[in-house]
Amino acid sequence: MRLVFAIAITIVVLGSSACAQNYSQPVFPPDQNQISGGLGITWITDNGGEPIPYYSIGVLPDLSFGKLGVGLNFTLLISSNDGTIRKVDWSDGAYRRIIRYVRWGQKHDPVYAMAGQLYSATIGYGLIVDNYDNSPSYDYRRVGAEFDVDLKKFGFETLYGDFQRPGVMGGRVYVRPLKFSSLADAPVIGGMELGATFATDQNPNSGVIEAAYNQTTQRDSVIKDKGRIEEFGLDAGFPILRSEYVDLDAYYAFAQFTHFGHGTAVGLMGNFRGLGLATASVKIERQFIGNQFIPEYFDQFYELARFTPNGSIVSKASQLQNMRRSAGWYGQVIVSLMHNFKILGGYRGIDNDPNGGLLNLETNFPNVIPMIAFHAGYDRWGVRGFSNLFKLDSRSLLYAFVGYNPYPFMTVGLNYYWTFIPQNGTYVVQRWVSPGIMLNFTF
Repeated sequence: MRLVFAIAITIVVLGSSACAQNYSQPVFPPDQNQISGGLGITWITDNGGEPIPYYSIGVLPDLSFGKLGVGLNFTLLISSNDGTIRKVDWSDGAYRRIIRYVRWGQKHDPVYAMAGQLYSATIGYGLIVDNYDNSPSYDYRRVGAEFDVDLKKFGFETLYGDFQRPGVMGGRVYVRPLKFSSLADAPVIGGMELGATFATDQNPNSGVIEAAYNQTTQRDSVIKDKGRIEEFGLDAGFPILRSEYVDLDAYYAFAQFTHFGHGTAVGLMGNFRGLGLATASVKIERQFIGNQFIPEYFDQFYELARFTPNGSIVSKASQLQNMRRSAGWYGQVIVSLMHNFKILGGYRGIDNDPNGGLLNLETNFPNVIPMIAFHAGYDRWGVRGFSNLFKLDSRSLLYAFVGYNPYPFMTVGLNYYWTFIPQNGTYVVQRWVSPGIMLNFTF
């Protein structure tokens, strides 16, 4: 395991989006720009455990031009020993570090496009793809894309996980059939939406069920492979209530794997206004899980769980094959106060699987307490009861920031990351601890 302790004057954008990953994509109003930057020194331990100091120089702009937004990252870590730049930051596709994202519009706009790191990407009602993260490693980031179009009567959503190598991709097309008729404005049925989803992982290891690792040749030998993972689904949504204070929708979703089983879900989604200065969104879903089916198969941990070689081979496909008939609950709550304070909590539990819990948390408190900023995200899979909810290990992702603002343009704070790094064909835990002073300018 590679341990990284960083003490640096780092670069942080203080407006995180409603994602619960360890480096969230900022979302700004149109025409608002922000540049953050700093200087410092970072200590990184090498394979022998010896900390190596690097001087750090960085600028992190987030620029908006109407609907067009660009997020960049110009950070250099320079060795204090020989003056060389840290190679891992700029080798094997440095553009993935420089360009964090290029977007058009925001999610749920009539037209939305984004290329860069994917954060909490979801297709449809989430039974197939939910909170998918294409870059679980802070050091080795990937470039993917989302492209959605909503023409009111019909539309589509798409996702592509990695432009560099075969990986996760998917899409959903949907239609609101009664919008073409005189019943377009009818309560409930007028806004009925019917959708079809397809998702696949074209990675060669996505369908490996059993393999052996040869210590001599240091290579994997596949024993059983079901082929590339493919999953398709159908769904229907109904707007039960539309009012000044409440929007309430019911939905049904069905999903089927090509070589495995199927499952269904029924749920309610509500948006609540008129709560004073607060708003809330609630989703609750009952899932019916057939043999060889896992709900939200492509989730925030999928890239870590797809295939783990080297002696103790584990794959997501083998978990899928061993899954037995059950049922479960999925719930999510998002509360916002004055568009400033935000807290998100989501949890999935499977009735007959004591290790089937999936937790997703995020908080964002910019200046709720005067001069104090705090935001954090935490994800954990394989939760084994309440006592196992909060633990940092190979089944966890975490980012956290706490800061003090002596001036509007300055923040003194601490970042903490619990993330992963590829090593010898698998992922191992990587930790960053970064206290520092950040300068932030909005214009």
